[in-house]
Amino acid sequence: MPDNPPIPVADLSRAPLPTESMQRYRRNPVVQSWKFAVFNARIMRMVLKGKH
Repeated sequence: MPDNPPIPVADLSRAPLPTESMQRYRRNPVVQSWKFAVFNARIMRMVLKGKH
C-alpha cells in the first residue's frame, strides 16, 4: 500500500479570525441565553406544526 500524504478536506489557513469584540459577543451569557431560547422556539414551532 503506497504511503500517500493526507489530503485536507478544506484549507482554512486563509480564513479570517474573529475580532476580540466578536469573541466577547459569542461568549456573552445573555446573548447565548437569547440564542438558546430562539433556537428552542423555532424547534418547538416545527414540532407543533408537524402532522402526527
